[in-house]
Amino acid sequence: MGFGFATVTPSATSVAQAGAAAVWSYTPRSLTDIQSLVSAIQNNNPSLLSTLSDILYVPAPYYTGQVSATQVAAFIDNAIMNYGMVGAFASFISNYPYGLWSTSFVSNIVTNPYLTITSVAMLVTNQGMSANSAQFILYQLANNYDYNKWIYTVTYNAPSITFSTNTTLNTNVLIAQNVTIASGVTVTCGTTTCFFVAQSFNNYGTIAAIGAPSGGGGSGGGGVGGTGGGGVIIVAITAVIGTINVNGSAGGTGSKSTTSSLGCGGGGAGGAFAIISGMSVPTGGTGYGASISANCGSNGNAGYNGGGGGGLTDYYPGGAGGNATVSTFSNGNALLTYILYGLGDYWLLKVRGLTPSSSTPLLFVYGSGGGGGGGNNSGYVGYGGGGGGGGEVIVYGNSVIAGEVSAYGGNGGGGGGSGGGGAGGIIFVFYGPGGLSGTMSYNVSGGSGNYAGSTGIYLATSVTVNG
Repeated sequence: MGFGFATVTPSATSVAQAGAAAVWSYTPRSLTDIQSLVSAIQNNNPSLLSTLSDILYVPAPYYTGQVSATQVAAFIDNAIMNYGMVGAFASFISNYPYGLWSTSFVSNIVTNPYLTITSVAMLVTNQGMSANSAQFILYQLANNYDYNKWIYTVTYNAPSITFSTNTTLNTNVLIAQNVTIASGVTVTCGTTTCFFVAQSFNNYGTIAAIGAPSGGGGSGGGGVGGTGGGGVIIVAITAVIGTINVNGSAGGTGSKSTTSSLGCGGGGAGGAFAIISGMSVPTGGTGYGASISANCGSNGNAGYNGGGGGGLTDYYPGGAGGNATVSTFSNGNALLTYILYGLGDYWLLKVRGLTPSSSTPLLFVYGSGGGGGGGNNSGYVGYGGGGGGGGEVIVYGNSVIAGEVSAYGGNGGGGGGSGGGGAGGIIFVFYGPGGLSGTMSYNVSGGSGNYAGSTGIYLATSVTVNG
């Protein structure tokens, strides 16, 4: 599944003509009123307006080329910060009076650096801002790679959170101005993927996450498969990575069979990964005795990225490793932009209580489970389960402090024959102009087994950040 992003801009000529016509058609506007509006914007001084109600017409001289987007952005910023006009502007954007406050105009203003981070946050969080308009602004910030503006906006009224004792999260999205995990503390994700959004993210402890379930062991002593590693996504202005573990677990060891009623191993559940064009999700290792079985069709083959379970060739093979759903993006910015779409809509729905006409889902990422081992005849040892695949970690920070991230695949379990190893997971570290400080320590190795899982992916790279 691929995702691309494009901005559709209305015809500049048609918009300007409509705006120019609007200047002269609104009653009871006069030439003096228009000149005062232009002068107020050019001098960044709302007190020069004939009447403060004329702020409704601020876009008109922009369309006619009398003022620039930068001048308008600075003027609106001043009016919000020093004249208390945020509610009025939120209403104009939401209600589109006279067609002046077009999406093209709003996009040009909110992404302009002269409309400050604080003003954007005040606009989006104002009670007069509609759900669709708030969503539009958040999407435009993401599209324009104004990641820091976006972060500040959704955390503007959020609390700060400190974890001082071991905690299992009861929500998959945590939005705070500052997040601190104290030294020696482990925060465990309560779902397959957890998301942290903060102005300042400081992990001095450990974050752990568990992914897709494993396949069960077959009757006759088959070992269970390993669980996939989970997913962790961090979006922050400053990110201290700390220690993050999203490892696949080892497949279970086969036990001595006490039954003649044998069973094949169950297949591992599929995970979910986000990758960049040109990459492939790593594959797990194949389990011992992988084959097609007339008894239950299991085959013990590897998946993306779970290891296959071991089994009795042709009769009771192990389950296949889990196959992940894969989302492919053209580059790091496209991946981050899509993540922000989903997180922004989550914030609107769950935090603000607003429901846009449509919404983007959260991007879940986590490793696949290993297949269970097949059973063996009574008195013999069953076969080992396949290792779980490593999960995925995605970090964005305008400034990133390096840490230790582990996303290795679990080893295949032993017994009458071994399961395949789980493949390594995926680690992306994206940073803005503040750079990556220090040296990352990471592990994306595949687990050992009948066949080892393949090595995962690690990429640390800069992305474009405009604000």
